[in-house]
Amino acid sequence: MKITQPLLITIILIAISCNKDKFTTIPQVSIKSISPGTVVSGNIINMRGNYTDKEGDLDSALIVYKWYNGTTVVKKDTFRFSFASLRMPPKTKDAEISVDFQYNTTNPNGFVTLPGVFPKDTTATLGLILIDAAKNRSNYAESNQIRLKKP
Repeated sequence: MKITQPLLITIILIAISCNKDKFTTIPQVSIKSISPGTVVSGNIINMRGNYTDKEGDLDSALIVYKWYNGTTVVKKDTFRFSFASLRMPPKTKDAEISVDFQYNTTNPNGFVTLPGVFPKDTTATLGLILIDAAKNRSNYAESNQIRLKKP
């Protein structure tokens, strides 16, 4: 049976792409969802995403908070947390990540605290960067905007 050249090239390209390793030494992260869309004081905010890391040696996470006035960022803070404090299993190479925040509270009960510091309603995004033991930083992934109601 004779295989035509374009068909042979297609088969080779498919074989190469199927064998390509999706895990990299540099961690990769994506944000899939954030809820609820409107948040009041004391609410729990849940941000979900996925990550991969070839060695499974994630060490810490940078959480980036951005508050907006319209489309302009008016406040931006970055906080570092150990990967273990986010209740993620160690030595995992590919998993869903879920980070829970509690808005405007002094009693976080194991949640990352998201302060309510504005005199009026505002919008915000939450971002995530993962860092492994070798200090490799993942890409920056950011959530959709959510509405923060004035405390």
